[in-house]
Amino acid sequence: MHTRAESLLDQFDQLDHVFHHAEQRPQGRIRLNAPYAFGTAYLGTVLAGYRARYPSVELDVVLADRRVGLIEEGYDLALRIGELEDSSLVARRLGRLGMHVVASPDYIAQHGEPRHPHDLTDHHCLTYSHPRHGLEWPFWDGDRWLRVRTRPGLRANNGNVLCDIAVAGGGITMQPDFIVGPALEDKRLIRLLTDYRPPDLSLNAVYPERTLMPARLRGMLDHLAETFALLRDEETGLIRRPRQRS
Repeated sequence: MHTRAESLLDQFDQLDHVFHHAEQRPQGRIRLNAPYAFGTAYLGTVLAGYRARYPSVELDVVLADRRVGLIEEGYDLALRIGELEDSSLVARRLGRLGMHVVASPDYIAQHGEPRHPHDLTDHHCLTYSHPRHGLEWPFWDGDRWLRVRTRPGLRANNGNVLCDIAVAGGGITMQPDFIVGPALEDKRLIRLLTDYRPPDLSLNAVYPERTLMPARLRGMLDHLAETFALLRDEETGLIRRPRQRS
């Protein structure tokens, strides 16, 4: 009896050793979705770091500007920007992204610069066509929110397209820093209405609720949180764009 008990304990220790080391070396596949412009700005840096830490995990990354159905379309994880819809998904907050109202110097020279958000009604505005955003642009005016209904000169479902049109002098747009930041740095765009702050955008990782979370997914969530924490600006608290590799 004693020998049998020792044998069972040895087997248990071996199984515990196997599971422990499997937990330390995540394997399998993660299918991840993110918005297109955000993915091209950040995920190269972020996912290279994850692959360096967990080389046995296969990543299947799909960039799309529509809201995918995680469960219906077989995704393990998605990065979502902005207000979250009510759902059964679990959310982990990763940080905040800054927004800017911008136009090209040529556009301002031709049409003048708006001094107050309400002046936007007299300008060509380039708006994001997601149905939840609508035509109203919000601004913080010291102690209250202003909502200005814009006159859309053009609508598109991709921020990079709107940025390019703004650079070409096509109008005024409100976009995240990770889209318009490079054009601001090289003066192709200028910031407008700097006394009136647009709302920051929240960045969240969302995933289906599950009883047991695979180590590969838990590792990805922790890696995302750590990486975006390192990119957070100490003064503003906003997530900065990663430095471009030369």
